[in-house]
Amino acid sequence: MDEKSSTVNLNTNKNSFEIEVKDDNNKEQTIDTLIEPTIAVNIDEPVKSSPTIAIRLVGIFYILLAAFIFTTSIFIAKELKVDVLDALIPCYILHSTILLIYTKLIKHYLLYQKSKKQEIFFLFINVFFSTTGIFTFYFAYRYLPLPDLITIRYTQVIWTAIIITILYREKPSIPMIVAILLTTIGVIFVAQPNFLFNKISNKDKTSISNDYYQRLKGLLIALYSSIALSIMIISNKHLLTKYKTKNSLIMLQYAIVTLCVLIGKVFYKYNFFIDDIQAFKNDFFNWKYLCASLICLLHILAIVLTQKAVKREHPSIFTIVQSSNILFSILLQNIFSSMKSNLLSIVGSMLVLTSIAIVTGLKFFNEKKQNKK
Repeated sequence: MDEKSSTVNLNTNKNSFEIEVKDDNNKEQTIDTLIEPTIAVNIDEPVKSSPTIAIRLVGIFYILLAAFIFTTSIFIAKELKVDVLDALIPCYILHSTILLIYTKLIKHYLLYQKSKKQEIFFLFINVFFSTTGIFTFYFAYRYLPLPDLITIRYTQVIWTAIIITILYREKPSIPMIVAILLTTIGVIFVAQPNFLFNKISNKDKTSISNDYYQRLKGLLIALYSSIALSIMIISNKHLLTKYKTKNSLIMLQYAIVTLCVLIGKVFYKYNFFIDDIQAFKNDFFNWKYLCASLICLLHILAIVLTQKAVKREHPSIFTIVQSSNILFSILLQNIFSSMKSNLLSIVGSMLVLTSIAIVTGLKFFNEKKQNKK
């Protein structure tokens, strides 16, 4: 980050999915962070210029480590044959507790206050799409290999750009059109529909999924997750800028509702599908679940590292480096899992990664031009 864009201003009215960067002329820049679960980011001090290259690279190291922790934790939970949604329950209990202590005991915010009908509507939109987006992301992991799931998940960057372009009636630039095309081709390569890749799908089908239709179900669920989280980001921005809604309250609502959904899913599963208390005990009271849930608690550490990273890195660089989740997932899947990715799936992931680099790179250079004026 150069001297003209070295001031980062985040307060309790900004959410953790959007970081506002202001230069000396008070021009704003934004970035959407992509880490689960989310938590409020509060930074009051300006970022100082890094005196050495080693210190300058610390931010990138934090991003890479956070991405590695997030990807590895859910991969290990799946390899332990534990439902990731179940393994995340202790993490969301801790997450909700931290946010409740922060908002009520430290900031002394009212947990309920009268709001305008429009604000209530956007709060509902925000909580609904954030909760369903996160839930469906982990739910889709039942049907998809991790690299394919995270690749579809990271199309969120493109969906957000498309939705904002439509809402603000902006004419898409050539790089944006190229990024959309690359994303579309990448998703097709990852999905590998039979009517386009019949021979390839038949040959390598067992190396990616035992059931093509189950795989298709997972892809559709993952696509919904990506679009839902894009809508959540846009509604977040609207709440924070127009209604000045407290970010920590937004995050608390999300964490509590998500926790309730996760617990409700367990209750529903073991009362209506299995109807066997012994099956519940077998799934939750064993060393595999204990290990998986403890590993998923590391998501909190990933959040802390992400907070430190956003203090040091330019938003566009942050997004590009954080998409290394795709690379980590490919390595983990093909080194430690019996289910391997074929060449088309890997190429599709690389195309989506390239489209993310184009979109964020375009934003980076546009901001540089504005700062020079």
